Amino acid sequence: MKTALFVVCCILAVESIQGHTWSAWYDRDNPSGTGDWETLSSQKKLGYVCGGCKPIAAECRVKGSASVFTRWTGSAPDTLAVRCLPTAGVVCKNTDQPGGALCSDYEIRYLCPSTASTWTQFKDRDNPSGTGDWENVSAFRNRDGDNICNGIRPMCTQCRDTSNLNAYYTTGDAFNTGYDCNWENGLVCTTEVNTEVCKDYDVRFKCPNIGTCTSCARWTSWKNRDYPSATGDWEHVGASGHNPCSSKEPIDIQCRVRGTNQNWSDAGQELKTKCTPSEGLVCLNADQTSGQSCLNYEVRFLCP
Repeated sequence: MKTALFVVCCILAVESIQGHTWSAWYDRDNPSGTGDWETLSSQKKLGYVCGGCKPIAAECRVKGSASVFTRWTGSAPDTLAVRCLPTAGVVCKNTDQPGGALCSDYEIRYLCPSTASTWTQFKDRDNPSGTGDWENVSAFRNRDGDNICNGIRPMCTQCRDTSNLNAYYTTGDAFNTGYDCNWENGLVCTTEVNTEVCKDYDVRFKCPNIGTCTSCARWTSWKNRDYPSATGDWEHVGASGHNPCSSKEPIDIQCRVRGTNQNWSDAGQELKTKCTPSEGLVCLNADQTSGQSCLNYEVRFLCP
């Protein structure tokens, strides 16, 4: 009992020192249609979640219930298509339930980071006169030589209409998937997706401060949990894989070939999961050409 109390006290102390804060509970849908879709992308259409920052944890529950589950712990009464992911939300499809039952009505809240970080200036690299307005991180870096956050994934993004400085979600524009003022990708609005000329947007990014201060982001050591001798190399994040940031969402990830330190993207192999903070890296032997096996990869994570 004393040990259990000590662990709880320590966890609470860490939360208090780091200062991460929970959002309100979100419940934007009910299961009367195809199911209950409490997706982060849908919630972002109504306003900033975590002020435009990447949520680092999530808690889910059936509305009115005190029983909470997360990506890592607890259980839901239904079969879920998306299980309480900080970067995706929670989704329950009625067609996945046995005996024609409907999903329960779920709600979700997000843990918002207080990690030490610095905002860039608002940037406007494009205008919508061509195919659309491309205010995305890769374009800043690869086309303009503006190495946002020194190559680290941004922790937050905020976007606004340059004509009136209103937030992106108030304009009525439709944004390309994954670029809806996404914390690590930025914003892209194309005429094809929006079906009309987009507004002209500017964006700013919040870069994590990496160091040894109490609230600084920190890299883990390099981790190598698997070898490619069986089905492949599984350096994935999840219940059966890595939990690198003590059940919090990593800000960034780096992946390399163990021994040679070659970057994963230069190794020339087909990957099932391509080095993402939320999922890690997975290489399957069956996906490689000419009977080759996967290389042995290792990963490290930037924790909030």
